[in-house]
Amino acid sequence: MTTVTAVDLFCGGGGLSTALAEACEDLDRDVELVAVNHWGKAIETHERNHPWATHLNAKIEELHPPDVVDPGTVDILIAAPECTHFSTARGGKPVTEQARASPMHVLDWVGKLQPQTLLLENVPEFESWGPIVDGEPSRDGTKFDAWKAQLEADRYSVRHTKLNAADYGDATSRRRFFVMGRRDYRPSFPEPTHSEDGEVPGTEPYRTAAEIIDWSDTGETLWTRSRPLSNNTMQRIAEGIRQHCDERLSAFAEAVATLTPDDVEAMQADVVAVDDVQQAAAERSDPFLVEGPAAIADRDETTALSVPMVMGQHSNAKAKDSRESPLPTIATRGAIHYIHADAFVLPRNGAFRGLHSNATYEADDRPLHTVTAKNHDGHLVSPFLVEYYGNSDVKTVEEPLPTVTTKDRHALCLPDLYPWGLDLRYRMLQPRELAAAQGFPPDYEFAGNKTETTKQIGNAVPVNLGKALVKQLLLPTDQPAISQWEESDQPVDGEADD
Repeated sequence: MTTVTAVDLFCGGGGLSTALAEACEDLDRDVELVAVNHWGKAIETHERNHPWATHLNAKIEELHPPDVVDPGTVDILIAAPECTHFSTARGGKPVTEQARASPMHVLDWVGKLQPQTLLLENVPEFESWGPIVDGEPSRDGTKFDAWKAQLEADRYSVRHTKLNAADYGDATSRRRFFVMGRRDYRPSFPEPTHSEDGEVPGTEPYRTAAEIIDWSDTGETLWTRSRPLSNNTMQRIAEGIRQHCDERLSAFAEAVATLTPDDVEAMQADVVAVDDVQQAAAERSDPFLVEGPAAIADRDETTALSVPMVMGQHSNAKAKDSRESPLPTIATRGAIHYIHADAFVLPRNGAFRGLHSNATYEADDRPLHTVTAKNHDGHLVSPFLVEYYGNSDVKTVEEPLPTVTTKDRHALCLPDLYPWGLDLRYRMLQPRELAAAQGFPPDYEFAGNKTETTKQIGNAVPVNLGKALVKQLLLPTDQPAISQWEESDQPVDGEADD
């Protein structure tokens, strides 16, 4: 069995290393890996999941590459340098040349080890890397061009492009910039394996955020939070209700959009008991909170979090699960309600670009947005439509003769929409979900607390995308490199050069 000798610089929590290991397994090759990172927690994570590798807890610029691995023996060098100082997401934060030097250290390793192939990942802005002028990045691309020229001077054929992880089977739409270099062949990028709705021949549909979300955890109700959400967040949630839920919930959306933390705290101080809800609806003009039993509907693999309900218009009609219940008796007016409250994902609001710069989306519709190193980049919002009938026993029909358990819920009630209330469940996406979106195996074990874990996940290269790239580098292509053309152009014995 052929052995692949590899070096992973800035290995972090091991996204590219995992991709390498899976690619070599598919190709039936052993792998010897040296993994380097300056952060102890990342090395601890890497050791837990790749104990067979050699680990160096150090800055790459403090090591002498030939002391790490013999020059000329490396089949592939992979690197994902710190991208913070190239990203436009930094806004107006100051930058320094020293902080942006990581790619230059990669050149040093390449020059001294002469690996057969190399793969580098960074943010798309890396391609516009330029000098710092008066404390501001010029973004004219001149430093990137010089960096690439150095690789070519070391006799690498170099190609670069921007890729979307969702195109290669990861459940995230993360877009990153990749540089490939190889000596034996001109590098080529792998063909996408996935596309939106699978519309491209030979591809599968994108994996969606719904695949990686733990639907057993619907989050904390907004109405009992000790620190109510800001009005900006409430406005964004309201917009999500408008876009993803039944239009008849628009009145709830308008009410939610107006609520401030003070409003929610005032309602928390005056919660209406379920037995008094009918009287409160008749006497009040402003929204109020109700606490009482409400049926819990389980999400299955094909439907949204809340159950689509049908409800007759006649007196005391009960909402029924439209998937498993026959329609109510149809009167001549045909007065039957159908209300569907979809769960949706609320990304972090984009800085400097307006309240709705990062739009909400249904978890079934598309991959998770880009996972970053901060633990505030996505929330699951679960609207539950609740039916209150004073002292009645509230149930939803899940079987012809069901046994239904209920659970106390807080709901926002609007007097003119009685007997309906809206409970909003809201939670941050958890590290295990984010790791799944990035393609890490379910049993992958991260070291550190929640913040440290999320940082490792957000900084990682998505595994499925990385795997496709590594396999492409480990296999020959049909495009010869310049060095091969040079060899074929050499004069045969007895011939003179032109």
